[in-house]
Amino acid sequence: MHEVWLELVSGSRVLVGSDLPDVPAANAIARQWRERAENEPDVLHETRPGSGCIVRGSAIIAIKAQQQPRPGKAEQLFKVSRPGSWL
Repeated sequence: MHEVWLELVSGSRVLVGSDLPDVPAANAIARQWRERAENEPDVLHETRPGSGCIVRGSAIIAIKAQQQPRPGKAEQLFKVSRPGSWL
C-alpha cells in the first residue's frame, strides 16, 4: 500500500491519498496535485472528499508519494521510517 502527502508553505503536511495499491496509483494522485499547484494556484482544493481540509494550489511546495507503513504494534509505528522522494 502507498500514500501521498503534500507539504505546505506553512510547514505542515497533509495526507491526500492512502491505501493506494501500487506505485502507479500513488504517482497518479501526486501528478494530479502537481497539476493543481501549477495550473490552479489561486483555487482552493479539498484534500480528500469530506475531509474539510482545504488547500490553495499556491500553498503546495512539495508532494511526496511513499510506501505506507504497515499497521502494527504502537512501538513499531514509532520506529517505521518513511522513505520516499519529494517532488
